[in-house]
Amino acid sequence: SARPAGAAASCGTSIDPNTRIPGGRRHTGPTLRIGGATVKVRYGNAKQGAPYYVWAAVSGASKGDPVALEWDVDYGSWADFGVCSATVHSGGTQNTRAVKYVHGKGWHLEAQACGRHAGHRACTAYWP
Repeated sequence: SARPAGAAASCGTSIDPNTRIPGGRRHTGPTLRIGGATVKVRYGNAKQGAPYYVWAAVSGASKGDPVALEWDVDYGSWADFGVCSATVHSGGTQNTRAVKYVHGKGWHLEAQACGRHAGHRACTAYWP
């Protein structure tokens, strides 16, 4: 089904994974290469038992390349979805803000990382 126009402009409630998720608690999900750039879903939590968060990251990219986390909660509607976007400023790496992984009986948040490099756009498989 089609997504409502304009609704995906917001990242939603989110955190900065660089300051809120310790390096040793960050994990890598689906990954893809676009030329020399690598786009990946990243996830992690602040400590054991804490809620998980998910974000998108790119490395090997060029200044100006975008990276985005496209997420939705898959309980049969597009009521909850959004896009967290960021642009590479320098150094070839960048990540988006992180959204909380939510789930319940028969539903859960799913997310994919998307990037554009050298004129090509692609997205990873969905996580989880």
